Amino acid sequence: MSTRSLAFFLHHLLAGELAPIGPVSDRTTLNRLIEQPAPQIQALLGAQMDALLARWPGSGYLRPQAIPSATLWVAVALNNLAWAADRPDPRLLTVTLRLAQALPPAVDLAAALAYHSVLQHLPRSTTPADWRPVARQLVACSPLTALWLPELNTPFAWDLARDLLHHPPVQVALRNHWLTLLPAAVAAPRILPMACAEANRELGRVLTALLDRDNGWHPFVLAFYEADCAMQRRGCPERPEWPLITQLGAARISTDPLQRRRAEHLLSRYRPLLSLMHNPAGLSPYVHLDVRFLTLIADLLPAKRLEMRRVSREEGKG
Repeated sequence: MSTRSLAFFLHHLLAGELAPIGPVSDRTTLNRLIEQPAPQIQALLGAQMDALLARWPGSGYLRPQAIPSATLWVAVALNNLAWAADRPDPRLLTVTLRLAQALPPAVDLAAALAYHSVLQHLPRSTTPADWRPVARQLVACSPLTALWLPELNTPFAWDLARDLLHHPPVQVALRNHWLTLLPAAVAAPRILPMACAEANRELGRVLTALLDRDNGWHPFVLAFYEADCAMQRRGCPERPEWPLITQLGAARISTDPLQRRRAEHLLSRYRPLLSLMHNPAGLSPYVHLDVRFLTLIADLLPAKRLEMRRVSREEGKG
């Protein structure tokens, strides 16, 4: 694949299309991309960054002056992965996996944002089973993408991830994306999507790990659950409903073991919330985190059931 072909691939990415023209596997081309990147390629990498930040209000100050050239290897690996979706090629897999393993991990804001500006498109490709190690290796080098795609269950650099989360535009972008991981409530029972269940289970683990590392993240986590509660809320103020949570409760006792397991995985999204329920006073500033929603969650995750009933009674007395 020539530099021109990679330029076309990056151009298609700007339109949200994962459309590789061909694979790249020769060492000469790979080395030239890093050592002597063409100006038009560098401009396209900058455009990827600008497209990412344009969707994050107030993020202009995050724009780095230069884009790390290693981002081109990220783009090549994503190109090869997408190319192999319906074109099995063991040799290309070997080359691309070695490339991903040689990729320097993001260690600063510029690299984290640059890598993610490309890897955010990873879900647009159907990753063959034998290519999943490539996807995981790429995400392991990109802590922002690891937070963005928790379903990959990839170890990553927590220190840099926490540094990224100190920026309000990143917090808002992640919160809004995590809110989209829930399935839509439907009138008729159906099998919950496996990818959705896994994503929410891993999101629960990510938020738990964040709380375990620093309790200063309680406000961020609670604000996320407050938005979750408000987004799902239906009905009148006096008798609100959360249809999806109710459906998950029904799925949790389904006769279908697959449905039960996926419901449990999806409800794991709320386990970090349970860990915060032991201090009702800490929940009080979050006025849209309805105690009826909390009670509903606690009834489905029984570890806190009795405690939440006590909290509910106390709220009623107040």
